[in-house]
Amino acid sequence: MWNAVVQCYQENIPPTVEAVASRSEVEHGYVQAVANQWNDDDSRKVIYHSAELKKLGMLSDLRNVGRDLSGLDDPAAVGTAIEYSMARLSGVAANQTNRSGDAHSVGESAWAELESENHTEIKTGIEWFDELAGGLWPGMNYWIVGAYKTGKTTLMRNIILDIAENGVACDVFCAEGSREMFALDCQAMIATRLLCERGELNQSKLRLSGLFLRRAWRRRDAVFTAQEHKALKDAREVWNTLNIRVWDTVDGIRNLVTLRHRIQQSRFEFGSIVHWLDYSQLFGEDGTIYERQSNTAKTVQEIAQAENVAVCVLAQRNESAIGGGGESYSVGVKGGGDASAAADFLLLPTIDHELDNVFHVRLKHSRHTGLGEGTHIINRSSGLILDRWFKTLPR
Repeated sequence: MWNAVVQCYQENIPPTVEAVASRSEVEHGYVQAVANQWNDDDSRKVIYHSAELKKLGMLSDLRNVGRDLSGLDDPAAVGTAIEYSMARLSGVAANQTNRSGDAHSVGESAWAELESENHTEIKTGIEWFDELAGGLWPGMNYWIVGAYKTGKTTLMRNIILDIAENGVACDVFCAEGSREMFALDCQAMIATRLLCERGELNQSKLRLSGLFLRRAWRRRDAVFTAQEHKALKDAREVWNTLNIRVWDTVDGIRNLVTLRHRIQQSRFEFGSIVHWLDYSQLFGEDGTIYERQSNTAKTVQEIAQAENVAVCVLAQRNESAIGGGGESYSVGVKGGGDASAAADFLLLPTIDHELDNVFHVRLKHSRHTGLGEGTHIINRSSGLILDRWFKTLPR
């Protein structure tokens, strides 16, 4: 059967059941039975391993060039050797992709992707943004930019939990703080949601947070109510079912090469299609903050497109943008404007100065849509957005 598949490829014929059966001694019914067992996970594995084998082949070609050059002992032949090596290296570079670039091929590819049943709709749970942008799209990069303590991580956790509980696999890279603290914060948020669903809507009694758990858990019988106990137990069970991986600096994720490897690995092993970085200025290890920020922005954009995943990045604003008066087109990302230039969508969250449970989120830049904004009610302890329970803003 495999030889028949290869023969189809050599003849530029799709390896349908009929084509494979007619080129092998295997019965049509058996070929059909094998084909029926094939699934999207098998396709993803074949594509991944094929790409890895191709890289190994390119590496072998590259080493052969080096071995050929290592035997050079005639100074007069240096010019010829350079030309020969450049031609071979160009061939290696060209083999990184063998896609046709003509209008028909590109157009057909675009429509095939559009009509594919494998498309995953990734709604964020932020209704106005989902209506405007359609949610998160694989191949695009999203930035959440704000001053310190203005709700960047709050917005991130709300979106992560919403998409994960709807079956979307994702990874979180915590360059600030530990992965354990991130897990406690998320579980406190889930528990707060469960309390709301069970009728506890008094905001003064919705007090759970990751830090509160750390401070009070040893004295839990004296501190937590029976309802909180039950909500936390259930929240832990919900968390354990989510297809989420969380990494922090112990895993070396600030290094952009390591980061790319983790993203590729999670996409292959777990089908992870959304990846979160908190926060951009802490990624990269060499150079000035401007160089690191520029490299991170370019890497994020490249990974999103090459791996066909959505990459969402948190970033700090610089001091002049925080304290400056008036409206500016630039969002003022610390480390330069490469993030804004690379972003498909850039969101700007802020917490209301007068009502600290009112949360504003603005779509500041968009490559694909018009702009928009929304105002949300949050629980200040956990950060959970409470819009589904509070339809009007507090006075």
